[in-house]
Amino acid sequence: MSSKLVLEFVTALGETKKLTYSNAKQNPVKSDIKALANGIIANGSIFTNVPSVVKAITIQTTTAEEIDIS
Repeated sequence: MSSKLVLEFVTALGETKKLTYSNAKQNPVKSDIKALANGIIANGSIFTNVPSVVKAITIQTTTAEEIDIS
């Protein structure tokens, strides 16, 4: 099973910007994720389109099932 952390922001131009982090923890501490999102906004000048507001945060989990091919 693998998880991705997806942070979605609204930029200063009103556009939507998504940042995806692979191999996220299965049950991360929510306050840590909020701190990450706020840190991205606080240091947003590194982006061409500066994220200004958090729109959504999700954890996407996928599972894999092995199929017997014999």
